[in-house]
Amino acid sequence: MKAKLIAVAIALCLLINPAWAQDYSIRTEANTNLRNGPGLDQDWVETAPAGDVLQVTGRRGRWLRINRNGRELWMASWVRHSRVHGDQRAAGADIDNCCFLDRQCSSQEEWESGYWAFQNQQCAVQPIPASPKSSASQSAPSVDNCCFGSLRCASDQDWQRGYLAYQRNQCKHPDVRIIGGARFVAQVEAALDLLKSRALSWYAYTIKELKTISEVPGGIAGVNVNLRVFHLPPNHAYLHNNANLDDALVWLAGVLVHEACHIYRDKEGWAYGTAFERFREEVFCQTVQIQALDVFDPKKRFHDYLGELLKDFYSRGYQL
Repeated sequence: MKAKLIAVAIALCLLINPAWAQDYSIRTEANTNLRNGPGLDQDWVETAPAGDVLQVTGRRGRWLRINRNGRELWMASWVRHSRVHGDQRAAGADIDNCCFLDRQCSSQEEWESGYWAFQNQQCAVQPIPASPKSSASQSAPSVDNCCFGSLRCASDQDWQRGYLAYQRNQCKHPDVRIIGGARFVAQVEAALDLLKSRALSWYAYTIKELKTISEVPGGIAGVNVNLRVFHLPPNHAYLHNNANLDDALVWLAGVLVHEACHIYRDKEGWAYGTAFERFREEVFCQTVQIQALDVFDPKKRFHDYLGELLKDFYSRGYQL
């Protein structure tokens, strides 16, 4: 009963707020969903494209009332936007919820969970700081933003994007989130660097679908094809602490291609339900891994080993 009362209280806080009389216009900075009511549970009506100018006629909680060609629609106030028509200051996002920072919320329950997580400082990343008065190159040496490294930032929005990218270990490779200890992150980044420098097409192949690489100490390597997350044990990343760094990086680069292959195959409709289906897909992606190694590993240092694995797969496959 107490939990229900808390949920109701939150909903009232979010929804009950008088609208103001003075209208103004905003420009969206991302594709923005417009709904027929002020809530995530309200029906989606249309999407306003990035750069679209919308007329704000009021507000209820954290929702902006929009006059869209005579229709009353609603937009979440936390979606990035800026004011137009004489006032170029950013309208600002109402950030008091982890849904704005480290997760995508699509229901009232997720919203409430994100609200309390923020209050208890349990978001995976901290709220975005204000952009510095000076340029990144003139800022203090304290580094917490990709704008100090791989990104070129020229606006507040760039700064915010760079801050979140830094928190998510995405400075060097913005399309891939790397989660783990410092050594693990450095090793994965170096393997992606190798792919990017030696086999750009295979690098693009990998980062298009493999979106998160997460360290799992003591675990078993495996990819979640739905979430596009690769769970990677350290010994796999370091090739069992192989003293030859180049060997370890070549091996890891091939593994990343292999796991991206599984995501592609799943999206194409190939199943992983039965033992035979898993065998078939492992054989396919093992072959793709060898094809990639042909490009970025002229020494072919792992071809014999992978060839023996394929023979073993075929041998066990015929017994199914």
